[in-house]
Amino acid sequence: MKLSSVTNVIIDFIFPPFCILCGKETDKEYICTECKNKIRYIEYPLIEHDGRKFYYAITYYEDVIEKAIQKFKFGGVKALSITFADIFSEFIKNNNLPFDYVAYIPMTRRETLRRGFNQTYLIAREISKAFNKPLIRDIKKIKETKKQVELSRREREVNLKNVFKLSNEISGDLLIVDDVYTTGSTAREIVKTASKKCKGNIIFISLSRRVS
Repeated sequence: MKLSSVTNVIIDFIFPPFCILCGKETDKEYICTECKNKIRYIEYPLIEHDGRKFYYAITYYEDVIEKAIQKFKFGGVKALSITFADIFSEFIKNNNLPFDYVAYIPMTRRETLRRGFNQTYLIAREISKAFNKPLIRDIKKIKETKKQVELSRREREVNLKNVFKLSNEISGDLLIVDDVYTTGSTAREIVKTASKKCKGNIIFISLSRRVS
């Protein structure tokens, strides 16, 4: 057994994994089976299809998923990226969605420093490993924006207009992952940017969708 494996066994013995939502001890999971079973999946996940652009959302932004995303983004529970990536992976396999590259929603340097990490990057990194696909880091956010949650639909669109940039060509199909889909402003803007350089299909998938 490798030293790192021994260390993990010792850590798990002293600090056994527990569900970050209900506190129940788990088997190396951060969301227990009981809480996972409360996740409500969207029956018709395809939100929009425009030519070679596809938009999906996997779950409803409520209860378990909402609390977990809040802990992930604002509570710093980075290990949830593995749990979320598993949900993405299962969805991708079940829906037979082929892709050649994985990308994420970029943040400016200041935004990343403020939060401490980019949550969608962490999820995309795990998906990249799971499917052995290259992780695209070339999509950049080139200017600061206001927080989307504070804005109306129209204000969100204006707020995100021309904020993303992709310099290099992408020859195959591109998967872009996000955590929460609300009005679709972020999704449409980043897909519009990617479509200028990507020759294949662009598949945008959000972990959850906020439905008012």
